Amino acid sequence: MALPSLIKGPRLKPNQTVGIISPSSPVEKSEISEGLQLLESFPLKVRQGRHLLDRINYLAGSDHDRVSDLHEMFSDTEVKAVFCARGGYGSARLLKEIDFSLIRNNPKIFVGFSDLTALLIALYTQCGLVTIHGPTLTNLPHDKNWEHLSRLIATSQGTQVPFHDGAVITEGKARGILLGGNLSTLCSLLDTPYVPSFEGMILLIEDKGETPYRLDRMLTQLLLSDRLNKLAGLVVGHMVDCGKEEEVNALLHERLGGLPIPVAAGLPVGHGGENISLPLGLPAVLDTERMVLEIEESAIL
Repeated sequence: MALPSLIKGPRLKPNQTVGIISPSSPVEKSEISEGLQLLESFPLKVRQGRHLLDRINYLAGSDHDRVSDLHEMFSDTEVKAVFCARGGYGSARLLKEIDFSLIRNNPKIFVGFSDLTALLIALYTQCGLVTIHGPTLTNLPHDKNWEHLSRLIATSQGTQVPFHDGAVITEGKARGILLGGNLSTLCSLLDTPYVPSFEGMILLIEDKGETPYRLDRMLTQLLLSDRLNKLAGLVVGHMVDCGKEEEVNALLHERLGGLPIPVAAGLPVGHGGENISLPLGLPAVLDTERMVLEIEESAIL
């Protein structure tokens, strides 16, 4: 897959306007009120999508309305960054309806994780946009999530993330484009036009609520696709409610330990309380000796 040239959104400044949308599952106003207050205290002006609080069963409104909110935020010249209310399920349903040329011509900061992995990866592969794997409004207030995210999108500097209680699965040092996100969402997009081969990249994976045998199944799917052998490196974030920690670690060693690349687990990224923001689409360095993932380039213009 030939990837488009890289583009970045501009640095976020105080008193600018940010947009809030719900591309996946529905959310209650009470679930995002604290996150909204954090954004407003930056200070930022907040523009809520027309369909932010819509609900149709397990989706935050119709596919048409959710895509419409996404398009409106990227076409609105006053909106400088786009945040997502929550994950859940549904963003992959939007991919065929997105006007990627509109987004490429109006590059902005875009932040999300979990189910939003579908949008993060598609915006990179289809537009070349550097996206931010970071908190949604529902988990923005946890720990230092907003502190780290605000620094990443408001200052022109790289970022360095140490592994917490990390485990080295395979030693080494690797350099490559960082991409990835939620493991189950990622697997659901394999063999579609929205996922690259991952050749020479550093892949990030994390997940929540998957039993060990389902983690095994997804890792096996990636192994059988031969995509993991082409990586430069692999990093594992939080695996929350996926079984006992020792069982998950044993599974990671058993399924990933034979890869001819550096592999490390314990990155404070994903569904745990701490969800450190990472720019996707930029060169990164994984160093298992120092147990750190470093992105030397700024995520913004």
